[in-house]
Amino acid sequence: MKTSIKLLLIDDDEDDYILTCDLLSQMQDYAFDIEWASSYEKGVAALIQNMHDVCLLDNRLGIKTGIDILKEVQGKANFIPIVLLTGYGDRETDLEAMKSGASDYLLKGKLTVDILERTIRYSIKHKNDEAVIL
Repeated sequence: MKTSIKLLLIDDDEDDYILTCDLLSQMQDYAFDIEWASSYEKGVAALIQNMHDVCLLDNRLGIKTGIDILKEVQGKANFIPIVLLTGYGDRETDLEAMKSGASDYLLKGKLTVDILERTIRYSIKHKNDEAVIL
């Protein structure tokens, strides 16, 4: 039996949305209920509702970034693990994402089913463990 996961995908690029959904559909152990927020504003509103098990967040959202969202929702979406996805990677972005509350940071060009599945599983487990401690 597949584990059901409510996933929020914040990405303003429909092609990336479709590619990510395809990767998610290939996972053997999970069934995803995906909500797509196609803009920065929709993403912030959805995160603040705290209705998802995990969030995949694109770093480039028009003139704003995923890191901007992380900073804006700190303290408002405490128990939703957020994985930052980016088309480019550097140490500074990685460190800023983690400092701003991301549970992980993945490069879109290197994204595979296995990497995404492991990251989602780890992020949810880590946040659940953290919630128990609090």
